[in-house]
Amino acid sequence: MEHQWRLRRRRIRRWLKPLPRKANVASYPIVKWFYRFIHKKPELWSFKNAPVVRAIYLGCLLAYLPSYGAQILLACLVAFFARANLTVMVALQMITNPLSAAPIYIATYAIGNQLISSFHLSSNNLIFDGALALIYGGLILGLMTAFILHGLWIFGRYEAAQFRQKRQSGQFNQKS
Repeated sequence: MEHQWRLRRRRIRRWLKPLPRKANVASYPIVKWFYRFIHKKPELWSFKNAPVVRAIYLGCLLAYLPSYGAQILLACLVAFFARANLTVMVALQMITNPLSAAPIYIATYAIGNQLISSFHLSSNNLIFDGALALIYGGLILGLMTAFILHGLWIFGRYEAAQFRQKRQSGQFNQKS
């Protein structure tokens, strides 16, 4: 069972390897500009519950808003001021990558447009209504994604606690 523990740690490290960490944050193109500020903030690197949950909700909202191209910069600023986990916040910005941006923005526009027409929020200005539809749709999709990820975070914390409890009780040292 100790082998399971090592495999689990190796898998988690592989997932986290491309993301910014306190040790390698200076090597990222945009993030390195804020190195002095973010290096001294421990909550930006903490995987305790509060900073991660803040990063999940704010990161999901930011990921679906029409800010493509400036998302990582905005994520750094939001994480800094909201005291959220920077690694999770930047990772969530990868939801809208060059391959998924068009379908996501089409979906956010459709949801936002439906919301505008349902609540009669139209201003008869095509550009303003389009931007408003993208923002409303992004907020709706962002909140839905955040609720799902928060549930997964709670489940993952529970599983990790159970795994840790089994390991400490010595169940992994026994031959099965």
